[in-house]
Amino acid sequence: MKEVTVLAVDGGGTGCRAALCNSDGQILDYAQGDSCNYHSIGAEKATEALTVLLTSLGKKQVLRVNSVILGLAGLDTERDQAALTLIVHKALAAANIVADRVHLCNDALLTLKGSVGQNNGVLIVAGTGSIACGITKDGREVRVGGWGYRVGDEGSGYSIGKAAITHLLKIYDGREKPSGISTAILNEMSFADEEYLVNWIYSPHFSIARIAALAPIIVRLAEEGDHQGIKIIQSACQELGEMALTVIRKLDLVNTEFSLALSGGVLKNFIVRQQLIELLACSCIGLQDIIPSYQPICASLRYGLMLEGIDNDTILNRLSKQLHSLTILPES
Repeated sequence: MKEVTVLAVDGGGTGCRAALCNSDGQILDYAQGDSCNYHSIGAEKATEALTVLLTSLGKKQVLRVNSVILGLAGLDTERDQAALTLIVHKALAAANIVADRVHLCNDALLTLKGSVGQNNGVLIVAGTGSIACGITKDGREVRVGGWGYRVGDEGSGYSIGKAAITHLLKIYDGREKPSGISTAILNEMSFADEEYLVNWIYSPHFSIARIAALAPIIVRLAEEGDHQGIKIIQSACQELGEMALTVIRKLDLVNTEFSLALSGGVLKNFIVRQQLIELLACSCIGLQDIIPSYQPICASLRYGLMLEGIDNDTILNRLSKQLHSLTILPES
């Protein structure tokens, strides 16, 4: 039986990553797999996907782990907690993994906990979806948003792409003035005209990820001065800022020192980051610093080590460097 300190899983909306590390923060193994979001694929397939991922780590040998830490997309309610706990324990048993401690958490909240340690912190995530969350030194936690593309995900890559398509169709109708967005989107998606685009939207081939992938194009157009691109990006920043400010106010951090973490592909763009930071800095004198963006799986490993009484930024940086050398991690 092989003994390991921490096994961490980052179960994002589009894929899963898992890693093992020892008490010194040395990565022992790493694996990537398919999404285990049971809302999208059902409990049975989620269990299967997680089992495959965990088995690839253990190489079919029995593993004994001090702390298994899972940050899971779709863990939003008490019902989710119960359903995912069952899925996780089935997968661990099938993968021959014995755990002293199993901790499940919403993926964004776990990323924040592992990034800021024992300090006050706020995280804004804007990738395909979006969410904001915060924690305080005294253990209070708040999350805002993250309710999915059907009813939420404001300021996300999907919402930016959707807003651009809505604008394109309004131009087609004659309801809005032309901009560079129409040509850019049709070229990017290889559609001859707007009718081909609409047919795709209402076909079985429709893809949330493909809509979200339009966001960098809108950012580029905004940088080039396209009036509608600027408007869409400003609106996204306002939505993300409002989510963050709601977290900050609920945790009484407006006048108290806290660190801000930004994650997700949308927030890698300079103009989006800059607008969002400026917006928050105007309202929050407690905002002290912008912490580096750590991979969710890296933050999950650190949180597992924290539960073992091991916590310092040196280990966090060491984990991050090792993970970057292993693979280029996709954004959640």
